[in-house]
Amino acid sequence: MNVNTERVKTAAVTASLAAWLVATAAAQLPETRFDTILWCGKLRIPTPNWRFFGPNPGVKDCHLLYRDVTDGKPGEWQEITVTRNRPWYALAWNARNRSPKALFDAIQGIRARAAAAGSEMAPVVWSPGYRLLSRYIQQHLPHAEGASHCQFLLMHSYLTAPDHRQIEPFFVSEEMPLAGAGMSHPETLPVAA
Repeated sequence: MNVNTERVKTAAVTASLAAWLVATAAAQLPETRFDTILWCGKLRIPTPNWRFFGPNPGVKDCHLLYRDVTDGKPGEWQEITVTRNRPWYALAWNARNRSPKALFDAIQGIRARAAAAGSEMAPVVWSPGYRLLSRYIQQHLPHAEGASHCQFLLMHSYLTAPDHRQIEPFFVSEEMPLAGAGMSHPETLPVAA
């Protein structure tokens, strides 16, 4: 009997990849019964867990606000638009989403670090997200003339009734010094390539 070893290898690899694809799809279902079969059973197939159907959908909107401090007096809070309207081709190519995604990830990192640190500010101030946001606000946003410091505020908002939105501040930064008076940077978001 003449067996073509290349065909056997190709069939084995194809079958293995197909089985792993099916196992990965089964591991993404909302029900977790397949998780115990895949991870705790005799098979122990390592599958990623991306959950196509999020078990805890997002119900809160994030808001980033900043204000300038001039002569020791804080100004009005101004909201920074974190997301932009998406063009029709953004489903396939959305390079402009990199900057808002970086800001969103920084906000989420600060939220997690602030929750873990409690009232202690130092772990939050040294986090990458805080440093990114502080530099972004100091260097890329317009500031009032004569402002010596700036500050940012992070808030959540969510609908509690059809016409009522509840707002929940969860972090206020330290006052951060500005490099020089009269800084003007017209862009509100860095432009992605």
